[in-house]
Amino acid sequence: MLQRIFFVSLILIIQVYNVKSEEAFYPDASFFTQDTDFFLHTVERGETVYSIAGMYHVSIDDIYRLNPGSKEGIKTGSNLKIPQESGSYFYHTIRAKETLYSVSRHYQMKGEDIMAVNPGLSVETFTIGKIIRIPTNKVTSPSKETNEALDRMNTEALLNQSVTGNNIEKIKVALLLPFGTKEGTAPANASKNRIVEYYEGFLLALNELKKKNISVQLQVYDTGTKTETIKAILKTNDMQNIHLLIGGLSEEQIQLLSDFASKLEIPYVIPFTSTSNEPLNNYNVYQVNTPQSLLYSKTSFAFSNKFKNANILFYDSGSSANKADLIRVMKADLTAKKIPYKTIPAGNNLSAAFTGAIDSQKDNVVVPSDDSKLTLVKLIEVLKIIKENRPETSISMFGHPAWQTYAAEFSSDFFRLNAHIYTIFFADPSSASVKSFINKYHRWYSRDLINVFPKYGMLGYDTGMFFIQLLSQYGTSHGININNLKYNGIQTDFHFDRINNWGGFINANIYFVEFGKDFKINIKRIE
Repeated sequence: MLQRIFFVSLILIIQVYNVKSEEAFYPDASFFTQDTDFFLHTVERGETVYSIAGMYHVSIDDIYRLNPGSKEGIKTGSNLKIPQESGSYFYHTIRAKETLYSVSRHYQMKGEDIMAVNPGLSVETFTIGKIIRIPTNKVTSPSKETNEALDRMNTEALLNQSVTGNNIEKIKVALLLPFGTKEGTAPANASKNRIVEYYEGFLLALNELKKKNISVQLQVYDTGTKTETIKAILKTNDMQNIHLLIGGLSEEQIQLLSDFASKLEIPYVIPFTSTSNEPLNNYNVYQVNTPQSLLYSKTSFAFSNKFKNANILFYDSGSSANKADLIRVMKADLTAKKIPYKTIPAGNNLSAAFTGAIDSQKDNVVVPSDDSKLTLVKLIEVLKIIKENRPETSISMFGHPAWQTYAAEFSSDFFRLNAHIYTIFFADPSSASVKSFINKYHRWYSRDLINVFPKYGMLGYDTGMFFIQLLSQYGTSHGININNLKYNGIQTDFHFDRINNWGGFINANIYFVEFGKDFKINIKRIE
């Protein structure tokens, strides 16, 4: 029997769209034939062959076959040939001088038909080289007797039209998490504790939202780690009229929840994983955790701009190099920009190696290939000695998100060695709002937050505050207004990018955190 853990009630106006029926026709397969069997996709920063294949429902081998050089890697801005696969959609690459009207006339359908399957399409996104989906299974038949000038004007106006969303009187939220209360479904203790902390942070958000007079009805379910429980939950009556869905751990669970959200036309938030394929093709999906490929790509790009004139030293820790993928991306970007760098391998005489590589005439930045505490301690010991012997020398460390868990222990060293951290989430320990949250969490639950990255209580709080306020302000037009909500988070402010014209959103909010030589923490969002 389904166990509902928590139910909170709290209040806004519901309107319903009137849907106009249109006459439909089913085109022959030959209707969508074109000169070639492929279309061109321009690679964007952070994309991989794997993500591109998932976006267009083709195999990786198909892309390798049409693009032999892609096995060795793909570069931002390059073009890939993607095979046209038979199915519900045909993919069209926007060419120079094309308009929504000309494309709709070419395929003998209404502009509304194209807009319906490309929710992200607008004046800003209808640009040369961008891809749009063309429906093949059912389109509305265009009128045979129309005023062409008026038809053109009305069709182009679709790209500029504002969407007025329905207000929501009481925001009904369903939170589906693997708490481990069901026998035989408990995750590992460490994971279970983090899930509980996430939920507790979410409850703190509800407490704050109540003060803002935002009415919320919360339904919480223990999903376990399998899919059978979720299937049963989704069939319940209470789930059929929710406005916001949050949860899912495995890709199988996430796919079930994504399909359910698509059916109900409601936003679905993926709170933990960064590797789901669901945002690629479901425009209702919001992924909070940035995909590694995008994180590394944006980090590398920003690093090469910030430190282009510095003496860049990579420290290769050998077999423990768990950030080797990032280092490869960084070195490739530096090489492409003709920015020199040096690599210092792990060895017995690390002090001598760094002493010889440091340039007193330039800013020096040291980048380790792993995020372990052991490597950090080694670097701090060596660089402090060099700094003491050569105080005029400028030295910085560039580290990884996990360094946040060591910040309290090494805070003075971070400031003295001008540490920089790239990260999706960061809670400034000197911030009044962070201190307030930590104190409130301790008062409510009589314990401290788990010292992990990210802090799950803060993640639950920020997620609840952001998405519920989004629905409160914009109702069902949340997608088009996702970045209009100005939210100053505890651990992240959120900034969502739509993956493509028909897909969902990923959180692209990435920070460079600098422990300044003036003993102040500077946080900057990188573009």
